[in-house]
Amino acid sequence: MMETKNKAKQLFHRLPSRLKFGIMQYVVMNLFLVVLNYATSPQCWWAGWVALGWGLSLLLKLISWYYISDNEEGK
Repeated sequence: MMETKNKAKQLFHRLPSRLKFGIMQYVVMNLFLVVLNYATSPQCWWAGWVALGWGLSLLLKLISWYYISDNEEGK
């Protein structure tokens, strides 16, 4: 369990600054959108669709960065 946390921490520190900024931007903006959604139309949760689409895009960027960086280290 502790080993997994250390690997995750090391991976986060290896991320380029643009990906770290993207993750922080995703969290802050989605929190804002959830609050806005709750305040304006709590019966329809449109903020979830935004989070899902944006999160998928961010996940694909992270996966591609991970595999590209691993391939470069292996050479």
